[in-house]
Amino acid sequence: MAGPESTIDFEVVEDVALITLDNPPVNILTGAMMGEITAALERVQADDTLKAVAFTARGKAFSAGADIGEHRPEQVGEMIAAFCGMFRRFDELDLPVVMAVDGGALGAGFELVMMADILLASERATFGQPEIRLGFFAPVGVAELPALVGRAKAIEITATGRTYSADEMHACGFVTQVVPTDQLDDALASVLKDLRRASPLVMRLNVRTLKRSRSLPFAEALATAEKVFLEELMTSEDPVEGIDSFYEKRRPVWRNR
Repeated sequence: MAGPESTIDFEVVEDVALITLDNPPVNILTGAMMGEITAALERVQADDTLKAVAFTARGKAFSAGADIGEHRPEQVGEMIAAFCGMFRRFDELDLPVVMAVDGGALGAGFELVMMADILLASERATFGQPEIRLGFFAPVGVAELPALVGRAKAIEITATGRTYSADEMHACGFVTQVVPTDQLDDALASVLKDLRRASPLVMRLNVRTLKRSRSLPFAEALATAEKVFLEELMTSEDPVEGIDSFYEKRRPVWRNR
């Protein structure tokens, strides 16, 4: 739930944390709003019963970016601390992040959706990194975008400042799925339904191991996964429950231990 001055809503529904951006009309990311998102992510990380976190937004845009006024030299240090603190919390999160984007995700809003593991977009969604035209560059854009779309495309996006359609971002692998606007809620519900089938313990092991291994050479990544599989996964109860439920032709009852 949100307080009277809150710029986000937070609730847990059936083992999934739902975070809704609510800073009308276009969800400008102020330092205060970034702090609220950070606090919500800390709550998510601390709750070992959760299986995923989903982001949606109210208003005309998913987020039109950070507050330009907070970029002034006398305010930028505080703003960047809030900005980088929020993205560090995303990086530490060991649950899948699903985002449903309708309208613009621009500037810091575009950087925010780079944190999605599964990114759903309506046909009218748009994406872009226009900071270069205002005398800035995008810190998360230059750090993360090359891994998502390749170096050349990342330079094009961050250096031209142009706006891209959902279909264009889907074509370069950034967007997972493009759907008609009136089907975006159903697409999100479908993804979350699939994620809810997993054990919360195994889901966290899966995402945590993937993040630990992403920058390692294959042999080291495989060794890391092997170690987690044998020493953490197979010493828990849920894999045995999964096997039993398969042979007994029933849905598993996860023990989360």
